[in-house]
Amino acid sequence: MMKSYSETECLPRVLVTAVGSLPHKDPDAAVDLIMESLPVGPHCPQLSMADPREQMWIQCTEGLPRFRVDLQELSYFFDTSGDYTPDVERFYHEYLAVTEGADPDAFAIGSEYGKGIHAFFSRVQASGKRFPFIKVQVTGPLSFALTVTDQDKKPIFYDPVFRDVAVKGMGLKAAWLLKTFKPFADKVIVFFDEPSLSAYGSSAYLGVSKADVIESLDDVMSMVIDAGGIPGVHCCGNTDWGLLMETSARIVNFDGVDFTESLSIYAQDLMAFLDRGGVLAWGAVPNTAKAAEDSVQLVAERIASGIRLLEKVIDRDLLTKKIIVTPACGCAGLSLAHAEAVYGLLSGFHEKFGGKRFQVT
Repeated sequence: MMKSYSETECLPRVLVTAVGSLPHKDPDAAVDLIMESLPVGPHCPQLSMADPREQMWIQCTEGLPRFRVDLQELSYFFDTSGDYTPDVERFYHEYLAVTEGADPDAFAIGSEYGKGIHAFFSRVQASGKRFPFIKVQVTGPLSFALTVTDQDKKPIFYDPVFRDVAVKGMGLKAAWLLKTFKPFADKVIVFFDEPSLSAYGSSAYLGVSKADVIESLDDVMSMVIDAGGIPGVHCCGNTDWGLLMETSARIVNFDGVDFTESLSIYAQDLMAFLDRGGVLAWGAVPNTAKAAEDSVQLVAERIASGIRLLEKVIDRDLLTKKIIVTPACGCAGLSLAHAEAVYGLLSGFHEKFGGKRFQVT
């Protein structure tokens, strides 16, 4: 039997935050939008339009052995040729030091790879405030290992040495973000972004077992839990939600615009997840141009409709005990105006429902 999740007890009835990516080229403007819209759960912005090094397959790679990136061609891979033993041994030496309590500064995301992160850090530091929650995001270990290849274009997931490096590397980035923002928040929430999990079970995942998925996610989430954070997983497509709920994730963030119905297939897993303190993060705000035509009331009705669907198999009180609200996915592909519309909906939802128990009529 899995124990209850004490980490989520501090979460309010309704918390509003976001997935992370924004279309801004000016980091300060992105931080302005976040701070104005999300006073209780602000997040680090990820700004791939400002610098290609903030693209999700590159941003979390500083300090990883043998990772090569060409910013002109926007290509990247792990070089597994030759004798990589000294580089890998140095990585594990630093990893073990972090697990034994050393600062994870060797795996910092520098200002060139994280203009948004550093602008956000400067702002929260200058504010003199302590926020109830700060939310950060890291590339999911499975998506990273299945997308990034070696020099021969083979996904690094299929190299047992570098798969482990890739997975642990994402955990180390999470540890650094936690250490960086803990002084400014009562709790830091860490989402691992796993877009590739929407292809789980397809030919793209040949040779990837259920145990592989759980082991990889548990590896990074245990690092977050050990450091006092709250780990979550974000998947913007349809996936095996029951599988995610078997991991150590305390929060599961799903696309509540298009995929709520798919959750009902996993009623038993969802009920067990919620019963032990797991929390659903409803991606109920469109991350498309549709946001400009949406309203807070429509977002609320989207969630209420999902709860009415799920309560056919799961107790309503369990579904509404705590909820988090986000956009369906990131906003990097939007215009500035449409991104502002998304965050206007988030802000309005927080003003109307933040901290209160979400009521379904």
